[in-house]
Amino acid sequence: MPFETAIQCPWCKTKYPNTNSTNCTNCGGTLEYTITSDGMGSEPPIAPRVLPAKFKRRIKYTGNVMTMIGIIFTIPFFWTILFPIIGIFCWRKGLKTANDELLPLEEGKATVGEITDIRKDYTQSLNGESPSIVEFVFEVNGIQHKGNVGNIYDQVHLTKKVGDQLWVVYMPNDPDKSSVWPPLV
Repeated sequence: MPFETAIQCPWCKTKYPNTNSTNCTNCGGTLEYTITSDGMGSEPPIAPRVLPAKFKRRIKYTGNVMTMIGIIFTIPFFWTILFPIIGIFCWRKGLKTANDELLPLEEGKATVGEITDIRKDYTQSLNGESPSIVEFVFEVNGIQHKGNVGNIYDQVHLTKKVGDQLWVVYMPNDPDKSSVWPPLV
């Protein structure tokens, strides 16, 4: 089986076979970095950054298990008491998790980090598939911080490995809020 050289946009997941483009024609996101490359790509632009709307929608809703559960429990069962209460709790937790990932991508400061673990999250499942979680460390003012990015449904463990370096964007006033730049598709 020949090796596929297609590039996948990390923002909207559009695939481009053998492209020389620097930006995705679908969402405008950068294509200069690919998940299969060992390099980190260029440093993230200076904040504030504008993220593609499709990416934000995927992180907040369509690719977020807790938000989807919340919506399913709240909207169809609005006439009951217990299901909407559970649904609203799940919906809010999903949106908080998404915002904690999106805020550093839009407003964070960039530094170099290193992947420390890649594992499956069997506590969640979407269409019978469990997402991966990528854990990483980075240093700010001589202090090492840990971060993670979850809800990754692609086979990231086949292309990235423990010890790989990557760009991390973090909030300077709260380094515990961090994310990977560009996002792992």
